[in-house]
Amino acid sequence: MARFVQYERFGGPEVLEVVEAPDPQATPGSVVVAVRAAGVNPIEWKIRSGLRPSAPLSGPRRIGSDASGVVTALGEGVSGWSVGDEVIVSGAVGTYATAVAVAPESLDALPEGLGFEEAAALGIPVSTAYQAVVSLGVAEGSTFLVHAGAGAVGRAAVQFALDRGAG
Repeated sequence: MARFVQYERFGGPEVLEVVEAPDPQATPGSVVVAVRAAGVNPIEWKIRSGLRPSAPLSGPRRIGSDASGVVTALGEGVSGWSVGDEVIVSGAVGTYATAVAVAPESLDALPEGLGFEEAAALGIPVSTAYQAVVSLGVAEGSTFLVHAGAGAVGRAAVQFALDRGAG
């Protein structure tokens, strides 16, 4: 049995509950990952609290979008991954769990030397920063100001901008 975190009504952390369910299965086109660490993103508490528009609750909703772990099963038609691969999961649903089934496009290889805990924090913050730097056309010699350079997105944006030669 797998354990995961869900909520059935909007509210504070008190609405979260840990429940058990059958282990996720590798359906065609999916990958099952044993979660070693889950990332915590501000958007998750905003949605859970009802402060951010989302689909109406029509039953339990699992929480979590980023994680890291080890591939345990591959669905039919999945290529590029193997059982035992250490991965980062980004932009999935229900990663506050012991295991999760995700689309292979949600996975990146865990870089050598990076721990599961650090890797789980990369997903949404790093992709958000990268999209911002690229869409703004940050290039060598350009000026790039980050007002919140101490947060996860800001730190990543600063690194991407510096890597592109911005000042």
